[in-house]
Amino acid sequence: MIEKKYFAITIKYQGTRFLGWQIQPQTPTVQQEIETVLERLTGRQVRIFGAGRTDAGVHALEQIANFSVVTRLDCAALYKGLNALLPDDIVVIQVQECDPSFHARFSAIGKYYLYAVHMSDIPSLWTRHFSLHVRHKVDIGLMQSAARLFIGTHNFSNFCANSGRENEVFQRTIYDFRIEHTPPFVFFHVLGKSFLYKMVRLMVGTLIEIGRNKNNSDIITRALTSTDRIVPAPVAPAHGLTLRKIFYEPPVEIPYLDNSCNLFLYFDVLNSEKDGI
Repeated sequence: MIEKKYFAITIKYQGTRFLGWQIQPQTPTVQQEIETVLERLTGRQVRIFGAGRTDAGVHALEQIANFSVVTRLDCAALYKGLNALLPDDIVVIQVQECDPSFHARFSAIGKYYLYAVHMSDIPSLWTRHFSLHVRHKVDIGLMQSAARLFIGTHNFSNFCANSGRENEVFQRTIYDFRIEHTPPFVFFHVLGKSFLYKMVRLMVGTLIEIGRNKNNSDIITRALTSTDRIVPAPVAPAHGLTLRKIFYEPPVEIPYLDNSCNLFLYFDVLNSEKDGI
């Protein structure tokens, strides 16, 4: 008798051509691509559940998803089959059997996002799909001080693109928010329990406006405490944002930032692949 098995997979993808993670009537989405391949491999319809519902154009270096399926295939076979059939902008880096109670989204205790900005008069050819190009100079110190205002538990309704939706809970907790300057790049490291729709991109957009002296850091305090609708800044474009890591056990913390290699690690130049099984 073929038994039902429970799997967790770790995925990275370039989000440029996708309309986000979550399956929807429009295509393509990352979830749909993976589910289509799993059906080819197992002969059964498979629904997968992702830890983070990344938006259209957002990338991931360590997205986690779980699914169950009745199959004879083991982790090694799924790993090889997925990577053989998936498009080259989606890579499965690990397949593991997991406990039936594990849920990629609801079992998570923290998420780490990184937003990359390229500061230069001339756009970058190689990183243009992964970083926002900004020609204007910014005050790094001002942005670093302002970023600390986000840390803690607040009402982030003014940093959410769907704040008018009924029954939405806007209280979120940010554990850490750091800004790292590795010329010509500025990296925004954001660590939180969970995030609202476009929340990270709205926070980054606000900080860039503050760094350009187009707004004052008081806008953050007012936006977090006011019951009125405040639009603190434009939403930063999706292509600069990457889901870096999902946490399922402590410690929930931003990894050590090594300026000498962080840029290469982020753009996956020196990264060696993890074992697949």
